[in-house]
Amino acid sequence: MTPPKDRIFSRLTLRIFAVNGIALVVLAFGLIYMGRYESNLISSELQTLERQARIYSGAIAEAAQVEGPILLQGERGARILRYDRLARYPARKMIKRLGQTTTSRIRLYDFDGSIMGDSDWLSGPVGVIETGPASERNTFFKTPLQTSVDFILDMLPSSLKLREYPNDNQTALTGYLYPDVQKAMEGGISVSAWKTDNRRLLLSAAVPVKNMDRVMGVVYLTRDGTPVDEAIRQMQRDIIMLFIIALGVTFLLSLYLSGSITRPLKKLSGAANNVQKNFGRGAKIPDLSRRNDEIGDLSVAFKSMTDALALRLDTIENFAADVAHELKNPLTSLRSAVETVSIVKDKNDRDRLLKVILHDVERLDRLISDISKSSRLDAELSREDMSVIDMAPLLNDICAHYKCKVNLPSNKDIMVRGVDTRLGQVFDNLLSNAKSFSDKVELAVERQGNKWHITVEDEGPGIPENKLETIFDRFYTERPETEGFGNHSGLGLAICRQVIDAHEGKIYAENRLDNQGKKIGARFTVILKAV
Repeated sequence: MTPPKDRIFSRLTLRIFAVNGIALVVLAFGLIYMGRYESNLISSELQTLERQARIYSGAIAEAAQVEGPILLQGERGARILRYDRLARYPARKMIKRLGQTTTSRIRLYDFDGSIMGDSDWLSGPVGVIETGPASERNTFFKTPLQTSVDFILDMLPSSLKLREYPNDNQTALTGYLYPDVQKAMEGGISVSAWKTDNRRLLLSAAVPVKNMDRVMGVVYLTRDGTPVDEAIRQMQRDIIMLFIIALGVTFLLSLYLSGSITRPLKKLSGAANNVQKNFGRGAKIPDLSRRNDEIGDLSVAFKSMTDALALRLDTIENFAADVAHELKNPLTSLRSAVETVSIVKDKNDRDRLLKVILHDVERLDRLISDISKSSRLDAELSREDMSVIDMAPLLNDICAHYKCKVNLPSNKDIMVRGVDTRLGQVFDNLLSNAKSFSDKVELAVERQGNKWHITVEDEGPGIPENKLETIFDRFYTERPETEGFGNHSGLGLAICRQVIDAHEGKIYAENRLDNQGKKIGARFTVILKAV
C-alpha cells in the first residue's frame, strides 16, 4: 500500500471546511436579499409620508382657500358663477413655512396642474431660486471596507424593482409630469417609491386639496430615501461583517477540528505503514486512549490488534521451531537406521532396524497430520459460525465410544454456544488421554451460576505438580512407562486449549487427592458459558 501524500490541507479538512462553509454562504446570500425587510421599511416610510401630505393638504385647504368670481359666456349670454380656489401667495407662503419643519420637499399644484409653490424655492430681489433637495447635499463618509462591501452589494441584483423617477432635473412647472400628481388630480391618493438616475431611492406622496368633493389642487411630497437606503445598506454591511467573522471563526474551528482528527489519524496511518514494513515487529502504536473518543478507541483497538499480530507471529515462530525440533528426532533416528541397515548382515538385526524405520515413518506421519490440524485450527475456527448446541447428546456419544462412566444433570439441557465438531474434538482428546492412563474414567457435568463445569477424571498416576500447566504446551508428552515411545505427537491437549480459548472458555488440570493427600488420579475441567 502506498503511503498517503503530504498535503497542506487533507481531504478530510477540506470536507469539514466545505460542510461548515456552504451553510454560511447560503445563509449570507439568503440574508443579502432582504426583500421583505426592505419592502416593509419603504412601506412604513410611505405611510408616514402619506400622513404628512394629508395634514399639509388639510392645512392648505383651510388657510389658502379663497372665493373668487368667474365670468362664463354661453348661448344665453354671460353668467357669473362663484367658485372656491387657492390663493397663490398665501399658499406659497404656507408651503415655505411647512417646508421648514420637514426634510421632505413640498410642492403645490393648482387644479390645472400648474405649480403654485415649492419648499425648495427662495424668493429674493432676483426672483425665485431653486435650492434643490437638501438630502442631495448630504454626504456620507465611507471607509475603504464599506466602499468594498458596497461595491459587492451593488453588483448583486436588487429584490425590489423600482421605476425610474420622471425628473428632468429642472423645476417641473406642470404636475402632470408625475403619475402620483395625475392620480391626485382625479381625487385619489397616490404614494410611490422611485429610483433616481443616480440609483438613489426617492419616496413620493400626492394628496388632493379639496373643498367638499372638488379638487382645488394637489400637495406633492417627495423625500430622499437615502437614509432608508443607508439603513438597509448598513444592515447588509453588518451581516456581511458578521458573515466574515463567522467564516473566520468557522475556518479556525474547522482547522482545529480537522487537526484534532487528521493528526492522530496520520500518526496511526504512519504506525500502520511501520507495522507493514516491520512485519508487525517493533512498531510503536501511539497511545491516544486519553482522548476518550472514537479515535482513542481506534488507537486502543489498533494497539491490541498489533499486539495480537506480534503474539501470533511469535507463536508461529515458536511453533515452527517446535515443529523442526520434533521432526528432527524421528528423522535423525530414521537416517541412522537407514544408514545402518545397509551394512548389517544378520537378518534379525536387519528386521529390527526395519521395524525402527517403519515406527519412525509412522511417527512422522502422525506428527505431520497433527501439525497440519493444529496449524489450520485457528483459521477454521474464525470461519465457522457458532450456534447454540446441546452438549448432552454429544457427551453421551463420546462416553459410549470410550465406554466410560457419564454423570449428566437430569432433566436439563446442557446448552452452550459453539461449534459442535470442535467441542467434540476436545472431549474426544480428553477421554482418549485419560483412557491411556486408566481404565476407569468418568465424565461429569455441573451447573455453577451461568457456567457449565465439565470434568474428566481418571484413576491414573496423576500429573507432576510442576507440569500442570506445561502439559498444554505443544509437543509436550507425559506418557505412562508401559506405552511405547512416539505413539503420541503431544498436540492433543494443546489443541484442546486452543479450541476452548476460541469459545471464550477455560480449561485446566489438577490432581485428585485422597484424605491423606495422596494422588489418586488426574482431573481435567472445561468451563463453558451457559446459554
